[in-house]
Amino acid sequence: MQRATTALVLGGGGLFGAYEAGVWKALVGVFQPDMIVGASIGALNGWAIAGGCPADEWIEEWLSLEAAVGQMRLRIPIGLFEGLFDSGPLQAYVQQLTRRFLPRIRFGAAVLSVRRLKTEVFWNEAITWRHLCASCGVPIFLKQYEIGGRRWADGGLLSAVPLQPAIAAGATRIVAVNVLPTRAPAALRAARGLLCAVAGYRPEPVPDEVEMLRIEPGDALGNWRNAYIWDRQIIRSWIERGRCDAERALRAVEKLVVTN
Repeated sequence: MQRATTALVLGGGGLFGAYEAGVWKALVGVFQPDMIVGASIGALNGWAIAGGCPADEWIEEWLSLEAAVGQMRLRIPIGLFEGLFDSGPLQAYVQQLTRRFLPRIRFGAAVLSVRRLKTEVFWNEAITWRHLCASCGVPIFLKQYEIGGRRWADGGLLSAVPLQPAIAAGATRIVAVNVLPTRAPAALRAARGLLCAVAGYRPEPVPDEVEMLRIEPGDALGNWRNAYIWDRQIIRSWIERGRCDAERALRAVEKLVVTN
């Protein structure tokens, strides 16, 4: 029997992504995926994990992130796609991240084509620091990068957790991590609903032959200010929460891994 392909799929959500670092800390001993797919902050987490960064080291990276990136600084944008916040510190950090790690397994970064309003995934050697920055590029707030003559935006805008790219790439066993609030603000739901309507996007159901386990917080990790204003104590609490939630799911993860 052909070995099933296992995937770790990491969703977007700004600094809520610290939760994913905690999840990986708990999973690393029992779950070694064949591929990782990430959107937005999940693309940065996924890049480090796929590159072999030890879980404890990545947690320390999260706890010292302010020193590397600093607080988000407002500015007057010089162009339509530049964003209200200065993306320079994030860009410098991502450039350094891509120099430190290279994926050792199949890795995909989800980005949204601004012109086509369609999520696309770039894999391994095709990914540059621009793709990872673009995957975090929330319109209005952060820069949308130009790559190959096209503008690209946050890969989690249509679907926060990029399940379909992993399934299309052959994943039959998936551990998906969703960090977004279970009850998003009405304005956010309305904005995403409008974007999906304009893009003609409808989420596809997970095929019956694909086994999936979802790990997510039972309630909102915080408000949207928390998602973009770094606070070491809050970050630490999210990491611990992700670790605890994943540990409670370990038996199910082990069952998923050994299923024929």
